[in-house]
Amino acid sequence: MAHHPWPIRAYSSLVYRFPLLVFLASFILTGLVPVGILYMQPPRLTPNAEVGFDTKGTDYSGARLAWQQLSISLQSSNRLLLKNNEKRIVPVRSRRGIEGLDLSTLRHVSSALSSMDRPKRGWAEDLLAAITNIACYEAPIPLMNHLSQVILEVPSSSSLFDIATVSAICRMQEAIKGELKAFDEFTPYRSIWSYPAYAACLSPRELTHCDQLTQTDLETFRSLVSLCVPLRGTIMDCRLRNDHCNEIPKNCTSTMIFDLFYRILPRDLTTAPLHINTFLPVFTLTGYATQNIHVPLRHYDHLEAAIVNYTSRSGLVLRGLAMDVKRDRLLPSAIEDSFMALISALLVLICVVIHSRSFGYALAVAIQLFLSVTCALAIYSFFTLEFPLLNLVTFVLLIAIASDDAFLLHSAMPAKLNEETFEEALAHTGGTMFLTSFSTAVPFYLNCFSDVLVFRSFGLFAGTTMIINYLLVVSFLPAFVLMQRRWCACLPSLPSLGSCFTQSIDRVLPWVLLKGRLLWLTSLSMLVIASVVLAVNNLHLPEYNPLQLFVSSNPHEWYDNHAEVLYPFVEEKVAIPLATRLVFGVARENSTSHFDADSFKVLTHNPSFSLSSVSSIRHLASTLSRIRELPFIRHPHPFWPERFLEWSKSWPCLVGGGVCCDVGSKEFTTDWLDFCLRNSTAYLPTHYNDTPLFDNNTFALVGYTAMIPTQLRYSHRFANLSGSIHLIEEGYGELEGGWWTTEWYLMGTWFDLQRAVVSDIFTSTVVSMAVVAVFALVQLRLQSLAAVACFAAIIAVCVGIVAALGWVIGLLEAIILVLVVGLSFDYTLHYGASLPSKGCSSHRIETSLRRAVNPVSLAAFSSILAGAPMLLCKTHAFFQVGVFIVVLTSVSWLFSTFFFLPLLSFTLPRGDPSGCPDCKKRVAPTSIPLHSK
Repeated sequence: MAHHPWPIRAYSSLVYRFPLLVFLASFILTGLVPVGILYMQPPRLTPNAEVGFDTKGTDYSGARLAWQQLSISLQSSNRLLLKNNEKRIVPVRSRRGIEGLDLSTLRHVSSALSSMDRPKRGWAEDLLAAITNIACYEAPIPLMNHLSQVILEVPSSSSLFDIATVSAICRMQEAIKGELKAFDEFTPYRSIWSYPAYAACLSPRELTHCDQLTQTDLETFRSLVSLCVPLRGTIMDCRLRNDHCNEIPKNCTSTMIFDLFYRILPRDLTTAPLHINTFLPVFTLTGYATQNIHVPLRHYDHLEAAIVNYTSRSGLVLRGLAMDVKRDRLLPSAIEDSFMALISALLVLICVVIHSRSFGYALAVAIQLFLSVTCALAIYSFFTLEFPLLNLVTFVLLIAIASDDAFLLHSAMPAKLNEETFEEALAHTGGTMFLTSFSTAVPFYLNCFSDVLVFRSFGLFAGTTMIINYLLVVSFLPAFVLMQRRWCACLPSLPSLGSCFTQSIDRVLPWVLLKGRLLWLTSLSMLVIASVVLAVNNLHLPEYNPLQLFVSSNPHEWYDNHAEVLYPFVEEKVAIPLATRLVFGVARENSTSHFDADSFKVLTHNPSFSLSSVSSIRHLASTLSRIRELPFIRHPHPFWPERFLEWSKSWPCLVGGGVCCDVGSKEFTTDWLDFCLRNSTAYLPTHYNDTPLFDNNTFALVGYTAMIPTQLRYSHRFANLSGSIHLIEEGYGELEGGWWTTEWYLMGTWFDLQRAVVSDIFTSTVVSMAVVAVFALVQLRLQSLAAVACFAAIIAVCVGIVAALGWVIGLLEAIILVLVVGLSFDYTLHYGASLPSKGCSSHRIETSLRRAVNPVSLAAFSSILAGAPMLLCKTHAFFQVGVFIVVLTSVSWLFSTFFFLPLLSFTLPRGDPSGCPDCKKRVAPTSIPLHSK
């Protein structure tokens, strides 16, 4: 019996002697108290999928968050509510030369200006006045790119000229006209612009509807398409440049031909299958929302259901949908998928019942899971009340991890339980599970220091859940086992179902491992190399779909993942101009909360910026002029500081007195500068994109802002966007008293998110590997190098497999890939902890295998069962976590059993057979009696 430190002996004695006290104390502290806390301050499940997908504390976040606040105020007025400006800038009323101005009049005018809403330009002003039910048109359809779309799959390009296929697509409008009628009050459009509609409109017979098409019409249309296809690039270039290209045949110059190639047909007509686009006479949900038109989500639900029903009945294959309803559907779908976690828990509990042969122990494990989540949620509520949807996947991870601990604890409890054997079992399992639990919690808690807000919240909740689960495993569960053994021993238990299987494993597996160790090591090493190649070649950041919310087979996600590749108009739609915003005199934003996305400080003045001297005005004007002349900008129009200097030259200055605003005149004094700057705004137009900034309380001139248009284009691809951002940084240089950010702050958010994800993965992986290596050294000592090699192999294979499955390094995948390090540690550590300290290498490996293979295999099997139901989920987060659990568990079990143990046969010292108990049994002489006649 090993001699354990006194804290372990004291705690073990406490649990053994007073199990009911420990059981009740654990239940009260992690159950009743947290329930009371949650009743007083319940967390809020965030319905918005994008909440938390933001950064704070980066080089770019401060400017972006400040502009996010400033832009709201600037839409109505250039007067700002600043926190710290009262003592830094002299109020307007104390300046020389304007003492006589009526301050009440100034306040009245300023208030009137601030109350005036700026005119908003919408699509409705651009819509054509006359829209009929005929799909044919000669002028472009206004804002056609923002209409809802349906992508259908046909076998090949020959199907485009098959009357049966074309007629089936044509009949879709009639099938869904009832659902489209619900949108009549929101949009004047009535026709569906589908491929058959274009074939009918471009027919020489001038058909008015696609149901009039015949096979002859399609053959004629085939000739027209064949004539224009070789020139499609020229057709699109000429139309986009508004040029008249004489080399294009007249039949290929119409607007409908352009839209056919630009919006309806894919880039490559030779691929099979072929995907053709269809535009519905309905704008997307986001399109309506931007015009303050609130369309009920159920209209889109009914429309989508009608499309799905019709395509399934008619034999058409529906691939993609564009309605911008993903975010609005996420919350109910995520809650629905959360119930799949109950199925996972049920499957795991069935395994616990079979292994422990006790319904009571399975019930205790279920209560432990509930207490872990409840207590962690109560602790989480002290830091923030916002509960992002990503935190829901913690439940699935907990089920998979907690089941492992339940199997190992039950397997470690001896049949004859006394205080000494209980202490030995609790010390062994508690120490081993401490390392595995904390190696899992460390990557979680590292996310608390991430620059991505949703990572911080997820790391806090998930890490706390794992710690609470460990504390319950070494208190609540052992106390229950003791009470069950003492007071419920008379209750019948289930029969053993796995004795034959266990005996077969004990006999066969050691022989398979040791005899085929070279084969196992060679084949698995080749798998590692192949996985590394796959990961390096296939794993990358998202290129087309910045925020995937549902599984890839979902029609809305399919559209976002493929439309930019298929259709040129989507690429042009995404590649909007990358305008920038310059702000002077306002400090960058610093958040007041580490976890809340909507917690901001009041904007503050930047004291390093001032317009109190002519030199400062000239410096600002020079900076703006230099930026305007950059090669990627070339903006011809001067900004307000530049125009002020030119305007001041026309001011007539009188010798010997009077107001002088000509900054180059000898009569000019600095005391008049503030008045002149203000007075210039009456003559020089200022607006949202070029305006001085004033303090709302003191009316002091505190800053300046301008929008700088560039020739650069936005792209979801990080390499392209990063190149544009760095080009802007180098061109703008250091801005004295100011900063820059993207005009549309979502562009800057996406760039900063991808940049933070790459940084977080590297940092968290390195730190997690270091922690795991230290834990391995503590537990395994000399065999830690073999364990670290096994961890690295597991990580490489897991990453290679998910890369082969099509994973990209999105926000969710970034968290998951970091967890691979901590979770790959468990099974290898259990085998290493079961390794005897004495004996020859072969028998030490056999003993470790016999001790640990059953609980480790059961833990792996239960984890796979926990992840398998997640493969039926609709949301991206739950599905990816299910894939991750199944892949990681399978690979961890395979490599810990067939890579780590065979590797130990080469790293363990051979030992003297005379000192090995198993070897002595085998070499002991056998007495053979001799009989003589």
